[in-house]
Amino acid sequence: MPDAEPTTPAASDRVKPTRTRRRSGTYAAADERRRRIVETAMGHFAERGYLNASMQKIAADVGISYAGLLHHFGNKRELLRTVLEVRESQAVELFYRRLDLEQPDLVQLFGLIAEHTRFNLTQPGLMQMYTLLSAEATAEDHPAHAYFAERYARIRALVGQAVALGVDSGKLRTDTDGDTIARELLAVADGFQIQWGLSDGAWDMSGAYRDYLDRLCRRLTEDGSGLDG
Repeated sequence: MPDAEPTTPAASDRVKPTRTRRRSGTYAAADERRRRIVETAMGHFAERGYLNASMQKIAADVGISYAGLLHHFGNKRELLRTVLEVRESQAVELFYRRLDLEQPDLVQLFGLIAEHTRFNLTQPGLMQMYTLLSAEATAEDHPAHAYFAERYARIRALVGQAVALGVDSGKLRTDTDGDTIARELLAVADGFQIQWGLSDGAWDMSGAYRDYLDRLCRRLTEDGSGLDG
């Protein structure tokens, strides 16, 4: 900011410190309320799915009125979109920011997926949310249909890019097809999540999925190395 000569403001132009603190407190409270709404909505979507979740019940659990909820999120679709965006940004920050998206390494990517899966199991409600929403979203008129379609496309593109780089560098077998591998990864992950849910969390999905990724690595790499090298 450029330097300026000090001046004495008129009384009407002076900013009262108490008002500044009050505005900052108001914004902080609004941010905290939005955070609580999103977290509460995650729980409701996880337990009931999007279609059966109630905005009125979400508002009640947050401790605000239905009108207060609509002040922050104009409708249920907007709230769902925010929930999904927040969840994805958290995953990127926790795991995939370590991956070079310009030159993704397939073995490193598989390792991060295994870590992400293990972490997800510590948040079973969110796992259930994704399982329910992805099933509901197969209907074209579902508000999360585009999100899941784009998400699956992004994953296929990322895996395909990592496979192509691995083949070009000689690390992966030349007959490896990236799109086939990506679709297999997604199918196994989705199937495992359903089986884990039906086991009431008793089945070691994290270990089973890591073993699968390790076997897949050994099958694809030219030297037969797995996740641990």
